[in-house]
Amino acid sequence: MRDPDSVGVLIRGPADAELSVVLFRGGWADVDYWDGLDDGGPIPAFDINSAAAFTTRLDLWVPRVFGNLGENATT
Repeated sequence: MRDPDSVGVLIRGPADAELSVVLFRGGWADVDYWDGLDDGGPIPAFDINSAAAFTTRLDLWVPRVFGNLGENATT
């Protein structure tokens, strides 16, 4: 497909947590999550008008869903 209207990403993490993002050409995204325990649902996402804006949002969504992934790391 040369000119898609959307692109999707599914990120899976510990405890069956998932973050699903479908980014649409119009500058919005369908974002849903499940933390693997007892929380989940949609996350509002609009005004995403560049790759940098998407990266900024993704950097906020990942810790919300998966927590601080480094907090349980051992050295």
